[in-house]
Amino acid sequence: MNNPVTFKYNLSNPGSARCMLDINGNAVDFSISNTSSPITDLLRGMVSMIFEPSHIWGEENVQVIEWYGEEKSYKWIFSTGNGEVTHIKIVEYSDIFDSSTGVTRLNEVCSSIDFYAGIVAELDRFIKETGLLNYEQHWQNDEFPLTYFLILKKFLVEKGLWTGTSNKPGILGNEMDILFL
Repeated sequence: MNNPVTFKYNLSNPGSARCMLDINGNAVDFSISNTSSPITDLLRGMVSMIFEPSHIWGEENVQVIEWYGEEKSYKWIFSTGNGEVTHIKIVEYSDIFDSSTGVTRLNEVCSSIDFYAGIVAELDRFIKETGLLNYEQHWQNDEFPLTYFLILKKFLVEKGLWTGTSNKPGILGNEMDILFL
């Protein structure tokens, strides 16, 4: 499946990560730190878009999350008026205390399902390769938001948009084996 939404997430140094979001060929790169819970906030916002659908009552469903790096911060604003299409805007701030420093780095519209699938596919790859224990040790702050991740993955499975594998790849497979000892 060729998805118009591509997300990349890799831990770089202890307590920091490099990320990239590409929607319809327009990309923004991030360097974030563990001063916040960026993946937790992103997944929580996505779950809220699905399971607290204010668009059903004629209201716009809007989520705002902030990611912090050593030098810059990023405000994600994603919204939907109908649940089918999501507008994603990312504003970069060179001074987190001065909103006048904001520069729009991404301003795109895509299918909501493509947005969810792009994020979940990358985090699925990432956590299988990294493992839950390694993530927590390397990130040095929060645990991987497994509950929100599984809610979104289950949503994609129920929509028939996720194909599972029977193998247990990477470190996560080894960690799961520990559960059955």
